[in-house]
Amino acid sequence: MAYSVLNAGNIMAQHIDSLVKNAVCASALENGNVITLGALSATAGEEEVYVASTPVTATLSTAIFYMVNEPAIPVLGTTHKFKGLVDDPTEFNIPAGTVFTCYRPQVGDEIIISEDGLAGSQSTNTYVAPANNTAELTWAANTTGASLAYELVETTYIKIPGSIFYNTRKTAYKFRCVKA
Repeated sequence: MAYSVLNAGNIMAQHIDSLVKNAVCASALENGNVITLGALSATAGEEEVYVASTPVTATLSTAIFYMVNEPAIPVLGTTHKFKGLVDDPTEFNIPAGTVFTCYRPQVGDEIIISEDGLAGSQSTNTYVAPANNTAELTWAANTTGASLAYELVETTYIKIPGSIFYNTRKTAYKFRCVKA
């Protein structure tokens, strides 16, 4: 299965540590997914780790959303195995119950996310925003009723290692955050 790829290249969280949090979720996630943070985890060894959940209708217009942005090459110490050693970032996801990194988007942030990381259809829609019961950003015609929204800047590509020359391209979209 191929997972979404996020290039969070121009975000304020790169320079403001307080916008970056650690979280854990009961369901598997992918880079570029959006979540809300609840209380701190009560699990031993998970200090400063928040419990994450997927967006729900009741809070789409008021919640503070975070975007999953976990480095693809962490070490799993207890199993003596590595994950993310494959060059292909589409092979990487975050299993349920695993601590991961997320950041709080800010107006002006620019990201590139692969097409498979978005729900719905682009057709004439020019925005993406959180939607009920899904961690994927969903195409929308406007930003009404959303506390987080990105506006489409351009259609682009992300190079994926598919051969020795990295010549496989995956359709992606560049977005600028307009509501956060």
